[in-house]
Amino acid sequence: SLLILFAFLRRIAWDYGRIALVSRTEDRWTSLFYGDHGNINELRTSQESLDTQVHRQDKGFCAWIPAFFRIRDEHILQKSGRDAVQYLKFQRYLIVYMCVVVVLCIGVILPVNFQGDLGNALEFGHTTISNIDANSHVLWLHTSLAVLFLVIIVCFMRHFSVNLEYEDDDQATRTLMISNISKDRCYRSLISQHFGEAYPESEVVDIQFAYNIAKLVSLDKKRTRAIEGLLNSEAILKQTGERPTLVPLPCGQCCCNCCGCKSVDAINYYSAKDLKYKDLVEREKAKAFQETLGIAFVSFINDQVATGVHNDFKMSCKGAHNPMPSSVGRELNAHNWEVQYAPAPDNIYWENLSVSPAVWWMKAICVNTLLFVLLFFFTTPSLVLNLLNQGGYKEAVAELHSQYLVQFLPTLILWIVSSILPNIVYYSDFYLVGHWTRTAEHHAVMRKTFTYLVLMVLILPSLGLTSAKALFEWLTQRDEEYYKFRWRCIFIPDNGAFFVNYVITSAFIGTAAELVRLPELLMYALKICFAKSQAERTSVRKSVLWEFQFGMQYAWMLCVFAVIMAYSIPCPLITPFGLVYMIFKHMVDRYNIYFAYGPSKIDKHIHASAINFVMVSVIILQFSLLFFTILRARAVQGIFIFAMVALFLTLFIFFGRICFGWFKSFSPISYKVSTSLLFGTVFVHDF
Repeated sequence: SLLILFAFLRRIAWDYGRIALVSRTEDRWTSLFYGDHGNINELRTSQESLDTQVHRQDKGFCAWIPAFFRIRDEHILQKSGRDAVQYLKFQRYLIVYMCVVVVLCIGVILPVNFQGDLGNALEFGHTTISNIDANSHVLWLHTSLAVLFLVIIVCFMRHFSVNLEYEDDDQATRTLMISNISKDRCYRSLISQHFGEAYPESEVVDIQFAYNIAKLVSLDKKRTRAIEGLLNSEAILKQTGERPTLVPLPCGQCCCNCCGCKSVDAINYYSAKDLKYKDLVEREKAKAFQETLGIAFVSFINDQVATGVHNDFKMSCKGAHNPMPSSVGRELNAHNWEVQYAPAPDNIYWENLSVSPAVWWMKAICVNTLLFVLLFFFTTPSLVLNLLNQGGYKEAVAELHSQYLVQFLPTLILWIVSSILPNIVYYSDFYLVGHWTRTAEHHAVMRKTFTYLVLMVLILPSLGLTSAKALFEWLTQRDEEYYKFRWRCIFIPDNGAFFVNYVITSAFIGTAAELVRLPELLMYALKICFAKSQAERTSVRKSVLWEFQFGMQYAWMLCVFAVIMAYSIPCPLITPFGLVYMIFKHMVDRYNIYFAYGPSKIDKHIHASAINFVMVSVIILQFSLLFFTILRARAVQGIFIFAMVALFLTLFIFFGRICFGWFKSFSPISYKVSTSLLFGTVFVHDF
């Protein structure tokens, strides 16, 4: 039904389902700080040609389905960039891995679980690990498969990462971003003199400064909307032969003369707006170019020189660095410079560069503290379910005499509440924190969202707890029986059934909801209604062309993957539905990336975090089996020692690799970095 609704909305809701095909975004600020990008126009023309071809094929009620299947990776690469292709490849690796897990769990673990005699053969618990006696030697198979799953995922992730080529952009590789320059000394001559004296062998080929353009960007967007309104109004005049009119008020399309609202000529209105904002933009531009931020982008002749300068300014373990001196170094405040490789131009939020590091850190600390309080005390999915239980919702639902509703309503509520929480994290980072780069924003959102979701969706419901505060109180509980009882909650058969229902809900309802995107449709409808005239719909489409949120989508997908893996061996029936979820999620993301969202930017560190989160998911499975053996067995057995040693070695290697860079030969991450633009050779580096 959701798919039918989606197909219907695509036809009537102002090209909503294919907004990325009928809208075009422009970023004119990147060329302000970087040099010429000669192939941009060529790529844009090729992309528009492809979009036009797909747009012609997508005309019927269900024509979007064959149009979707005609899209290939090279089309996505051309339209949405290499990062989108890498994200989709990562999903395909997880799908293949899930196929292996399904075969082993359904073909090996499920028949073994059936051999137990602790439960009714007609009940769900008969399929779980709870049906096997905790002292049975059969559990050796379960713990061995947990280790095997770990080895397989390491091989899969290493193969994924080593086959990803990162072609470092020549311009960005040899460009350094230098901050903390004295604002009143930001002159190209001084910067060139400093590097000429401090690094005589270096050759600086370009220096660009960052300016406070936050207000300039806002004014330019308003002028662009006025220009688009003027062009569309002139097009209406040519088409109809009548001059269009509008009511110069919000919701002007909904107003009429009987309400006392006076209409004005649309062409004259937008022409006046264009002239007004043109003057404001020119004045703000002159003002902005006089207000430097103490940030410079310095491009050297090659990346070896840039690397040498970067290493001199790199902080040592003693918190100091040793830049080369010059006669103007003190004047430029060179000893306090912060030097890093410049992000790619389309990776930078230029308007956010005006926020000083001190103010940024203050905002980040305040926002994350509020999020932590929210996490620790309030609005967790389990808390909502607990409040509903106290309100007697089960009795009310039981009166409807729908067993299906009784079983799936708790998991549906859990999914709805947990789907709201990642958006809270994202919007708090986007609107309140204001990261300098898109990759930093995606990475921060990804780490916080994954941690939050795994705690709220997997750990707390497994233990029957309602918040992180309750978890903290439980961990400090001295009552041994109460402590042991909570761990045994993980292995209650009904608990496994709850998570199976959750994965089913995520697979069929969750992915369909991501395709329909009702919240974004509502926002789109509101903006259309608030438009003053039909001529403003072009600018409305551009304003709702959001970037694909890789960080949030990675975290959401890997949270469900963590649930699947944590219960894959204790409750093997979860794995087929987990495979269905991964396939549906891949198809929905593939559609959204091409048809619904604009391109965004991520880097290899986000993929590395995704791989680490995959490893965490498999480690949670080992934890689950370890506590099953220790809490339900009547004595310490060899199987418990094996599980504990395997978990200890896994954690030792995992944290040793992440924290200290050890065990690189066991690492699931090995990126192939292509620098063929510079040297025509390829280097392989382990992270």
